[in-house]
Amino acid sequence: MDKSTGPTEPKAPDESAGASEAPNSDNLAKAAGNSAPEASATAGEGAADLQGDANKSDRPGSFTIRLQSLPKSESGRIRITYGYLAKNLISLMGISGMVIFGLMLLFLSMLDLLGVFRDGSPYTGLITYVLVPALLTASFFFTLLGMAWRWWRSKKRGIRFEVVPGHTRKTKVAVVAMAIFVTLTWVMGTSFGTYRAYHYMESNEFCGLACHQVMEPEYVAAKISPHSRVACVECHIGPGADYFVKAKYRGLQQLWLSYSDEAQTPIKTPVESMRSAREICGQCHWPDRSIQNVERVFVHYAQDDENTKVQYNLMMKVGGGPMKSHGAHWHASEQLEVHYLARDEERQDIPYVRVKQPDGKIEEYMEDGFDRSTIVESELRLMSCLDCHNRPAHRFLSPSRAVNEAMHREDISPNLPGIKKVAMDALKGDYKTRDEAFTAIDKALDDYVKTKKLTPEQRDLLPKTRENLKEIYAKRFFPEHGVDYRAFFDNMGHFEYKGCDRCHDGNHKSANGGEPITHDCNACHTIIAQSTGEEEDKPNGQVNYKAVKFEHPEDPVNLKKSCNSCHGIKKDK
Repeated sequence: MDKSTGPTEPKAPDESAGASEAPNSDNLAKAAGNSAPEASATAGEGAADLQGDANKSDRPGSFTIRLQSLPKSESGRIRITYGYLAKNLISLMGISGMVIFGLMLLFLSMLDLLGVFRDGSPYTGLITYVLVPALLTASFFFTLLGMAWRWWRSKKRGIRFEVVPGHTRKTKVAVVAMAIFVTLTWVMGTSFGTYRAYHYMESNEFCGLACHQVMEPEYVAAKISPHSRVACVECHIGPGADYFVKAKYRGLQQLWLSYSDEAQTPIKTPVESMRSAREICGQCHWPDRSIQNVERVFVHYAQDDENTKVQYNLMMKVGGGPMKSHGAHWHASEQLEVHYLARDEERQDIPYVRVKQPDGKIEEYMEDGFDRSTIVESELRLMSCLDCHNRPAHRFLSPSRAVNEAMHREDISPNLPGIKKVAMDALKGDYKTRDEAFTAIDKALDDYVKTKKLTPEQRDLLPKTRENLKEIYAKRFFPEHGVDYRAFFDNMGHFEYKGCDRCHDGNHKSANGGEPITHDCNACHTIIAQSTGEEEDKPNGQVNYKAVKFEHPEDPVNLKKSCNSCHGIKKDK
């Protein structure tokens, strides 16, 4: 072609020619710039395609260009397909990842639906509905990133092109159909995965094991509590999208602290951010249900050789129903409001109480020396269920209560002489790890066998006692987390903690000149039976249900004192 007739068109290289013989992108861009639009980058029948491959030359950043015959548009732009844009290492990695992780998600989801993972590790759900979908999504965006990168590189080189689904009508229809199929599959798959992931992240296993390992003590305690069949989120989050978002945000913060080893243990109870008990507890515990009085039986074993058993039958005046103005539940009645002021974050020091009656009458009670002018209304707390039932699902029993319960169930046999004292001493030790505690328990029982003259029948009881004593420690003591019965206050009752005595101590006097807050034990419960030794082996139907005077089973005590003045546990965590 004569040079005077027009610009020279770049010719397609011979298929046998090496990559080094192909013009680089700079020359191609120059040729394209000197050519007419309709003649730019054409070859053969007037069509060309650009495909940038890694340059094998020594020049940094250079590319070799291989020209192939492709249609061009009426404006002279090269018509390239999505497949062309995806022909790069980044997109190919993304496509491979989409295939691999898509098949993996399908396989794991089928196993989950068939129940294979029902009793398995909590990490199976984390992998199936969190990790694999995240990798699948990342692969998808890797594919788009590679395509965008190639599009940007072509634009930067000055190549004029347009992207089309395909070069023929059949190809275009196939591409569109495939796009619709992939989109629908993606939407259905991600919807199912999101649904399953949501419910998995709401499960007790996820909260206690898979992610928040620092919550192990609370998780174990919840599994043996009366609320063991209630999901964590039903109490800690409750209904409503706003609280769900807040809870997950706090969960992410805690997760970061856990994995950065900055989380403080024991985990502080978030009393300042918890929802109202009427919104949470009220979903199951109907406040208008008639309860009135409930009998409770408390069993105590003495630390003597006989393991002397003492049983108390108490009639608990819990109130409720038509007796809203009586009993312990009077404090959280919807018919009145009880506000109080606490000096400490754990709400153990309460100097001021305000009661608003249904008729609007207000009564105030306060300790001697308290200045009413210092009250800040925003600091007053409305009393609710959680002010007394503050450990409803995460109780860590003291050695005394845990051993008493085990002996009552005969998990630790009362027929072993002096076993109560041995078990108490073993559990009260200061251990660094659980293994260290188990070693100490084994040593204590081995020494016990050497010092006590046991019958063959009693020796046969030792393996079960050893196993259950270790189980008590495993479920109630967590030295690695700094959690046991001394880590949290338990406000139920007034035996080992102040509990009721925070207000019912006889020191909160009426500001209106009325009676102080009562310190009478019979206001909330009445002892209807007390037995010692073999006396308790009577069926409940033979118990003499009448009020009896409390008798301390051991040395005489001053009954004007509260139980916790002697039996109280010092919180040292």
